[in-house]
Amino acid sequence: MYGYVRPVKGELKISEFERFRGVYCGLCHELARRYGFLSRFLVNYDFTFLAMLLADEGPAKTCPRRCPSHPFRRTECLESSQSLQTAADMTVVLGWWKLADGTADGRLPARLGCGLACRALKRAYGRAAARQPDFAAAAEENLRALQKLEKEKCPSLDAAADKFARLLRSIASGVEDLARRRAAGELLYHLGRIIYILDAADDLAEDIKTDGYNPLRYRFQPVDGKLSDEDEKVLRTGMQHSHNALVSAYVLMGENVYAGILSNIIYLGLPAATQAVFAGTWNTSAKIHRKRSSI
Repeated sequence: MYGYVRPVKGELKISEFERFRGVYCGLCHELARRYGFLSRFLVNYDFTFLAMLLADEGPAKTCPRRCPSHPFRRTECLESSQSLQTAADMTVVLGWWKLADGTADGRLPARLGCGLACRALKRAYGRAAARQPDFAAAAEENLRALQKLEKEKCPSLDAAADKFARLLRSIASGVEDLARRRAAGELLYHLGRIIYILDAADDLAEDIKTDGYNPLRYRFQPVDGKLSDEDEKVLRTGMQHSHNALVSAYVLMGENVYAGILSNIIYLGLPAATQAVFAGTWNTSAKIHRKRSSI
């Protein structure tokens, strides 16, 4: 997926990191259990965050399981729960659409790879869409609208980001408590907006090189694949407004068993990802994070 929604590991307690890894690994096993081995390749930080955000089952229960990447070492994984199942379903739905979008963008080898992955995961997508029909409908509606904007080379960053933000907001429809549902919807809307803009900023140079759609190409005037200092300041100011709204909604949601990890991601992780993307060091820092964390 995108991978921008992750904690700053150095600021986590050891117990919090173990719990975060337990949810990540639990999501991987849940994907395999519900959709087969290939779906494991869709596991990501963003929906690990979602599984924790929506958790309301009380204290998390874990069990030791073997990981295909580390077959000789057992890892404590979160046991199957409603929030984990929901996160797995939505991972497959959004993952399939992202792969489908990849068949139209980028270079030929990447398009072919995305096409093959789409075919391999088509049945899994069908099952996931049947389990989460509202989210699947929202994904199709908003991503098709986003594709239309891309074909038109829409210069409005807000219009493009709004589609992905609305898609993420639809995830909150399954929250039972009305007040918590509204807060979660607001949080996820602004999170979606931040993710979309970060992805656009991260891909700007490559999109210019391959003539791919990127609203930043038309909203601003990048030079050599980079925004000017003034344009970057304007963009980051808008993102800060979304982050402020996200934080307010998070406070209104109230704490759950993952409060420490969620707070790390929201208050530290998202700003760190933003800084890395605009500094041009995101890909390097992401690789280092994965290597050190063994996730």
